[in-house]
Amino acid sequence: MELHDLARDDVVATSDASKLGLGPSDLRRMLKQGDIHRLIRGWYAVRRPGSHRAPWEGEDEWQTARALHRLLTFALLRSFDGRVVASHQSALVLHDVRLWKTDLATAHLSRSSDDHTRLRTSAVLHPSCGTDPVQCPAGYATAPVATAVVQVGLRPPRTGLPSFAFESLVAADGALHDGLRTDLELKAAVDAHAGHPGIQGVRALLAHADGRHESVGETRLAYTMRVLGYRFTPQVKVVAGGRAWRVDFELDDDPVVAEFDGMTKYSGGLVHPTPQDLQQALAQEKWREDRLRETGREVTRFVWNEADNAHLVAARIDAAIARARRRLGA
Repeated sequence: MELHDLARDDVVATSDASKLGLGPSDLRRMLKQGDIHRLIRGWYAVRRPGSHRAPWEGEDEWQTARALHRLLTFALLRSFDGRVVASHQSALVLHDVRLWKTDLATAHLSRSSDDHTRLRTSAVLHPSCGTDPVQCPAGYATAPVATAVVQVGLRPPRTGLPSFAFESLVAADGALHDGLRTDLELKAAVDAHAGHPGIQGVRALLAHADGRHESVGETRLAYTMRVLGYRFTPQVKVVAGGRAWRVDFELDDDPVVAEFDGMTKYSGGLVHPTPQDLQQALAQEKWREDRLRETGREVTRFVWNEADNAHLVAARIDAAIARARRRLGA
């Protein structure tokens, strides 16, 4: 029997290693060889032989951070043996909810019964969130998703950690899109946090939560367009070129389509698309855009680093509106 045979969700304790006669020097050797990864004192993630990558490694830097946070949360929950539940971004990671700029170096937990909050190197322990816990797909206890969506945008009391209210909107759009929560549950979670520092900003943002947004980029672009005063509808079906297409956003007052161009749109769902794959996808997207223009619509596109640039978004959409009105006039 090997250490990985005793792993639960790729996580083991030193007590598991002891059962196999593995002591501190053996664990140090395995650490050096990259067979295990230290999560917290006495808890490790284990690489399975023959696996494509270690459980703490992702496709990119962000996915690696999520994978490490997931393992860290597993270790902490097991080390506290039922006295805490995952909350805030930790609960959202365990439920695979979208996040954007959240700090994933620190896990967030809520106590099950008492009101003591303590800051640790690897975790912040919050008071009980006052709601019955739920189980994530892996079987661990977490705060309800709607509660975690609100928590992740609030200012943590007495910890000195920064807050980012917009993260609640990113998570809410993702949770609604994936059917993990409803608008009513989100509203109830906001009401339950009345008086908490930062709740006003979270409440204002979640008033615009929309499960039709299919990515973080679409959430960001929609927010910028909304702040600029444009009225639009997400995910509109348009029949063009004998086919039905869905466009990311269509203005309500002008025949203008705004599209957010994420790499997944051009990768065809492939993890490692080749240059030929991308070239073919771009050609198909150009053909689609030409068909949309044939319906009398103007199309404007935005990439990741443009979605928050209000000046650029306004200039590009206004130019598309002007072109559409000229075409209608002609």
